[in-house]
Amino acid sequence: MSLLAAAVMSADMAAALLRENGPVEMASAVLHFVVAIVAAGIWFRRGGLAGLIALGALLLGVRELDWHHAFTTYGLFNLRQYLRPEVPIVEKLASAGTVLLIGTVVVALLIRSLDHIKHLVTRRPPAAYGAIVLVAYLPALKILDAIPRWFREADSALPATALKYARALEEINEMWLPVLVLLFLLQLYLPPQTSQRNAVPSYQGAHR
Repeated sequence: MSLLAAAVMSADMAAALLRENGPVEMASAVLHFVVAIVAAGIWFRRGGLAGLIALGALLLGVRELDWHHAFTTYGLFNLRQYLRPEVPIVEKLASAGTVLLIGTVVVALLIRSLDHIKHLVTRRPPAAYGAIVLVAYLPALKILDAIPRWFREADSALPATALKYARALEEINEMWLPVLVLLFLLQLYLPPQTSQRNAVPSYQGAHR
C-alpha cells in the first residue's frame, strides 16, 4: 500500500501529505487515540492486556503529535534533557517525574496482565501470532523512520523520488500500526466460536 501510494503521487503531493504534522501523521494520531479508547473500554470490562495496549496507543498518539517534545527542551525520553546544563532544573524534575509516572503505570499494568500473557505463551491462540507481528513491526518502523536521517548524517541527500518512497514507507506504515493493534485486540478478545479452548477468559479479578 505504501509503495502504491508513492507511485501514484507526485513529489509535491507526497511532500504535502506525508510531511511532519501533515494529514497522514494527524490521521495516525487520531487512529491511535481511537484504539486507546477502545482498549480502555475493553480493559474496564474484562481486564487483561487491554490496559497496557490502551496506554501504549495513547503514548504513540502523543508521539505522533510530538507532544513529548512540545513542552521540553530536548524531549522526555532524550538523555540530553537530563544531562545538559541549559535545561532548567525545574524542567528536568518535571520531565523525570512524568517519565517516572509513565513507568510506574506501565509496570502496574504489566503486573496485572501477567495471567493474560501467560495464557498467550502457554496456549498460543491466534492472538499470540498477532503479538509477534506487532513486536516485529515496531523495529521495522524505526528503521524506515531512520533512513532519511542516515543519509543526512552522511552529508548526502536522497533524490526527490527516493525521498517520496521513503516518506510513504514511513508515514503510511505508521498509520497502519494502530489498525494492526485494533486487529490484535479483536483477535485477543473475540476468538472464533469454533476455538473455545483458546478463548480469552475475563481477567476482571486481576483488574480489580
